[in-house]
Amino acid sequence: MPKSKKLFTYEFVDGFKEVPASFKAKCNITGELVPIYHKVLENMIRDKYKNNFSYFEKHFTKKGAEKKQKEEEGYGTDKYSLNAYSDYLIICYKSCIEKLQDNFNQESIKKTKIEMDHITACFMKHFNRDITKYV
Repeated sequence: MPKSKKLFTYEFVDGFKEVPASFKAKCNITGELVPIYHKVLENMIRDKYKNNFSYFEKHFTKKGAEKKQKEEEGYGTDKYSLNAYSDYLIICYKSCIEKLQDNFNQESIKKTKIEMDHITACFMKHFNRDITKYV
């Protein structure tokens, strides 16, 4: 007769949840199943995931997965790696595109295009890349 797995019951904000001694959580970045001991899981959900099991399931990422994903996207440690400033420039560029779509005034269109050229030049200078690839 096979041995049954012992389940542990924990109360979270979204209700009671029974978890086995070694719970397998799915990483939302890599898709990998990560075994987590039930007490560690309970503490992690309480401290990092608003004590909400459903929120944990939607947002769980294994250690190091976000850093690896950022490096793959170009956010690294070299001289031209993307960072918060690149994110800011990308947001500004997207904002300019929205302004162009909403404006019909020739003067405001001209100002917006000048601003876009400046943002493009800054992005190229600091990150040695074309900003349009990230928009």
